[in-house]
Amino acid sequence: MHITDVLRKTIHNPATWSKQELYDNLQAAVDVELWTIPLYLTTLYSIQGLNSGNQQAYPTTAKLIESVVIQEMLHLELISNLCNALGYSPQYPFPTYEAAEGIPFLKPDVPPKYAGYQVKLGPLDINQLKLFCVIELPEPPGKPDWNKQTRYNSIGELYQALEIAVPLQWKDLYVGAAANTKQQANFTDYTQKNQQGHGFSQTINTLDQALAAMQAIVKQGEGNRSTEEIPPCDQAPAESPTAYDPSDFDPSQSHFLKFNLILDLLRLGSNPWIPATYPLIPHPDKQQLAEQAMAQRQLQDGFRAFMSELQTGFNTAQANQQMPGSFYSSMFNLQSLITAVWQAGATPAFPSH
Repeated sequence: MHITDVLRKTIHNPATWSKQELYDNLQAAVDVELWTIPLYLTTLYSIQGLNSGNQQAYPTTAKLIESVVIQEMLHLELISNLCNALGYSPQYPFPTYEAAEGIPFLKPDVPPKYAGYQVKLGPLDINQLKLFCVIELPEPPGKPDWNKQTRYNSIGELYQALEIAVPLQWKDLYVGAAANTKQQANFTDYTQKNQQGHGFSQTINTLDQALAAMQAIVKQGEGNRSTEEIPPCDQAPAESPTAYDPSDFDPSQSHFLKFNLILDLLRLGSNPWIPATYPLIPHPDKQQLAEQAMAQRQLQDGFRAFMSELQTGFNTAQANQQMPGSFYSSMFNLQSLITAVWQAGATPAFPSH
C-alpha cells in the first residue's frame, strides 16, 4: 500500500455516505496512521548510539521523534478501536514509499520552507524533516464545502469527514457493549495515568468517546489547525524524571511543531542539538554487500512478524484489552533490526507484502 492509494478516489459529502463508504474512509485513516510509523522509525534509528535500555539518555532530537512515533501507534490503536466498535474489521496493508507518488492529500502549494522534499525512507536530514512537516502540516483554514470538494487536501480533512459521518451512522452500526470485545488499550492511558481524570478514552464504547478520540488524533498531530499547543485534555502527562516515559516528552507540542523545530535546527548546520547518524557506504564491497543483504532480510522478516501481530491483535479479543507479549516483542525488535541495516551502511527497506 502506498499512501496514494488511500485517498486517490473521488469523495463526496460525508453526510450522505453509505455504510461501505464510511468503512472505506475508516480504513483510509488506518492506512494513514500506519504509513507514518516505519517512515519515522527509520529516521529515528539512523541516529547513532541509541540504547533502548536507557531512552531517557537519548538526545532531545531523538526524544522528539520517538514521542511522535508512540503517538502514531496510539492513533492507530484509536482508529482501529473505532473500526471495531462500528463492526468493521480493520486491515493492515504493508506501507510503501515511492518518490514518484508524492503525498496526494495535500495541495501543491506547500509553504516554500517545506518545498523540494522527496517521499522516501532516509536518515535524519533536511529532506526527511521537510517530508515529516508536510505530512503533519496544519489543515487549511475554514471548513470544506463537501457539496463541491472532490478530494481531501489534508489528513485533518479526512477526520473532519469522519466526524460528520460517524455520528450519523453510530446508532445503526455500533455493535453494542456485549459484542464490542476487540477494544485495545496498549499505550499511554490518557484518562487514568498519574490519577488524571480528564482526557479521552482509548477504548470506544460511546459516540462521545469516538468523537473525543478523533479530536485527540487531530490535535496531537495530523491536521492540528495552528501552531497552538495541544489542549491539556489531549496531552500525555508531563515527563517524570523518576519514571521516564518516552511518550510524555514535550507533551504540549504537536507533531508538526516538534518536526518543525528539528528542521530549524538542521538548517542551522552543525550544532550540539543534532546528533550524528550512521554513514552510508556509497560503494560497498562484496563482504559489505553480503552484510547489508543479511541485515535487510532480517528486517523484512521482523517487519512481517510485526504486521502479522497487528492484523491478528486488533481483530481478536485480548485479555485485559492488551496485546499479547508476541506483539510487544515484534514491535520492540524493530529498533535493533532497523539499526543493524544503518550500521551496515545501507538505508533500511521494508517489504511490500
